[in-house]
Amino acid sequence: MHRNILQFISALFIRGGRYNPNEMPFLKPSFRLSVVFWPVVAGFALAGGACSPAPVPAVQTAVEATAQPAAAATPDTFLAATINANPITLQDYEQELVRYEAGLELLGWDPQKQGDYQKTVLEQMINGRLLVQAALDQGVNISDAALQTAYAESVAARGGDSGFADWLKLNQYTPDQFRSELRNQLLAGEVQAGIVAQVPDAVEQMHARHIVVATRAEAEALLPRLQAGEDFAVLAVEYSLDQSTKINGGDLGWFPRGFLTVPELETAVFGMQPGERSAVIETFLGFHVIEALERDPQHLLAPEAALQLRQSAVEKWLEELRAKATIERFVN
Repeated sequence: MHRNILQFISALFIRGGRYNPNEMPFLKPSFRLSVVFWPVVAGFALAGGACSPAPVPAVQTAVEATAQPAAAATPDTFLAATINANPITLQDYEQELVRYEAGLELLGWDPQKQGDYQKTVLEQMINGRLLVQAALDQGVNISDAALQTAYAESVAARGGDSGFADWLKLNQYTPDQFRSELRNQLLAGEVQAGIVAQVPDAVEQMHARHIVVATRAEAEALLPRLQAGEDFAVLAVEYSLDQSTKINGGDLGWFPRGFLTVPELETAVFGMQPGERSAVIETFLGFHVIEALERDPQHLLAPEAALQLRQSAVEKWLEELRAKATIERFVN
């Protein structure tokens, strides 16, 4: 059970790729490096190894330090942030930055071209601590056996003790630090699993197609041709700028609310009936003509859509949690 949770979280964090600049992102990607998920996942997946976590030496049952109120700072325990008086030390934050940078470099990405990634890392850590606090508040408990199992699987995934020792060194973990992170990962995973379990497998969805062109005049010129009976798919292949859908006649497939990257299109489509065609709609991508094909009040979610809705559910839940929390940041 815990392994499945970890694999699920890892998949959400690292599903990878970049947009083809010749394709328009009408469907929200599931590979965003989301600020929702526990930052140690970056260590698992980005900095050298399989998605399964690594071995844990001796198992401790004590509540982790992250659940304890922050003590007064000393020179070696300066803080990066506090969450409801629970600390993220500057040392932990700086180590997480190193792991994040190493992971990006292994993917061939230049950390310096990733914008304000330092803020992203800190927010990931804050979110992770909030998830752990929520788990403890809910009475979630990770048994010694579950922790040991996850640890042993991780050792095996890295070729045994020697490979795991190299992995720890690469990711700047001591065995005790990793054990603590692993327990927190499992706690956070239990909370997230409970949230995503509430996302239904089938929801209202629309099936639609569109043509997008560069100017309003071009879009307006298409309307009388469509009204005269010309084939929408043929015109999409000939004129649409969306390289990802024009090969299929502009078909966007089935999608639920919250899945398109262009809210104006989504609002328009869900306000239409099957067989209805829109007037020209302007967005930041260009000028669109949309045709609604089908509506299903309970259509089974495709894997990508299900992943997106589950991630959105966790993000919404976490936003509400953040709004109630007392968060102080001490680094820029």
